[in-house]
Amino acid sequence: MPHLTIEYSENISQTGNIQTLCTRLANVLLTSNLFEIGAVRVRARPCAQYFIADQHLENGFVDMVLRLGSGRQDAEKSALGASLMAAGTQHFADLLAKPHFALSLEIQDISAKFSWKTNAMHPRLRTP
Repeated sequence: MPHLTIEYSENISQTGNIQTLCTRLANVLLTSNLFEIGAVRVRARPCAQYFIADQHLENGFVDMVLRLGSGRQDAEKSALGASLMAAGTQHFADLLAKPHFALSLEIQDISAKFSWKTNAMHPRLRTP
């Protein structure tokens, strides 16, 4: 279960090409060979209200949180995090070249004991 949630300041909606970012990050998850295709989720949410540092009008952010089911080794999570951050850094190279943008990523482990799921896509996608 890799669920990647991207929150971003609404002021980068036009220049950030968020749908392309979602696709790039999904490809990182899929090519890691750590997850089934039916488990991958990437979603993005604009934040219309926010406060960033000195409130400069050009300040913007992208905050990514990856929630993972248990069973991944720290080395796997570290490599995956580095790959996701590299993809995000490449995607936002123009914004990161200016002194008004912040990009972050956090990986969180989900407790299997307190996680319930039903996924009707797995049988379809597992069929050869």
